[in-house]
Amino acid sequence: MISFYKHNLNKNENYLKKTLGSSYLTSGPVCQTIEKILCKKFQKKYSILTNSWTNGLISILMSLNLKPKDEIIIPACTFVACANVIEMVNAKVVFADINPHTKLMDINDCVRKITEKTKVIMPVHLYGNLFQTKNLKKKIRKNIFIIEDSAHAFCGEYHNNILGKYSDFAVFSFYATKSITCGEGGAIITNHKNYAEKIRSISNNGMTKPAFKRFVNNKYIPWDVYNIGFKANLSDINASILKGQINSYHKIATIKKKKFFLYRKYLSQINEISFPTEIKNKDRDYYLFPIGVHKKYRNKLIEYLLKKKIFVTVNFKSITELNFYKKKYKGTTCPNSKNWGEQQISLPFHAKLSLNEIKIVSSAIKKFFK
Repeated sequence: MISFYKHNLNKNENYLKKTLGSSYLTSGPVCQTIEKILCKKFQKKYSILTNSWTNGLISILMSLNLKPKDEIIIPACTFVACANVIEMVNAKVVFADINPHTKLMDINDCVRKITEKTKVIMPVHLYGNLFQTKNLKKKIRKNIFIIEDSAHAFCGEYHNNILGKYSDFAVFSFYATKSITCGEGGAIITNHKNYAEKIRSISNNGMTKPAFKRFVNNKYIPWDVYNIGFKANLSDINASILKGQINSYHKIATIKKKKFFLYRKYLSQINEISFPTEIKNKDRDYYLFPIGVHKKYRNKLIEYLLKKKIFVTVNFKSITELNFYKKKYKGTTCPNSKNWGEQQISLPFHAKLSLNEIKIVSSAIKKFFK
């Protein structure tokens, strides 16, 4: 069996020992430490840990005081959560098509779809391939917020600046299959002080003080509620798992990069396979290994590989082709997103994947097409 994913956690290390010996299991000193590490890593003033990427993004959108008809532009070919959160805050989704080569949001199509109601644009660093946010920023109004979906990217530089430099917010995921994981979790980075404070409050039921900051020097600090909120904060239990992974991630990223190009070497010999064009960025993240095959072969190839116990998945079908969005946004066409969604397969890919397993997967695909 060749697993689609394996985490990088050390099963012999007790990540929780110190946390379990303290007075705080929920958001507390450990979360605060991780947030400081993230601020330093991404050269941002503020970082907020959340219990998921999804709830992190909801917290951001709630902080922006969006009105029901305000528009948010996202690429059509991405995970459905990007659209779901917009629906949940009662805004309107606008789908931009993807570039047929990079599979990242097409900047020109995005700009064409900007209206006076556009409040937010959310590009996605799909598969770890970094979207050129600086190029987008040059072409849009200054009062449009840019939120980078960094669920697939935890490192990388574009235009000689670190990920997140040209956006108002970037949102990370620490979900079970991500390069860095705590089971469920996420993080927000930003330089906006007012929004950071509001997001932190919203993500903790609207309260102005978390539990561990209500008592200082034996004095009780009263808390209040100025904004409606919900439960989106991360616990210290989850955060305890993150520190070592964040600090050692460059090593993991280097290993994955080598495996990525080994895959490319073996699979490039198969004419029926295509790859997304890689944007030239420094130290980009190699989160997934996506390939494209003609839609008439795609599902048959998936079934063939599964029978050989090679586990694969699809990332992603165009959101415009999903039943709910197809009905609600009837007439929306994003042909490049639709085509890629019908061709794409994500192969097994993680730091523990062996050279022999890469050869087995590549050989199986080659035999299928023969």
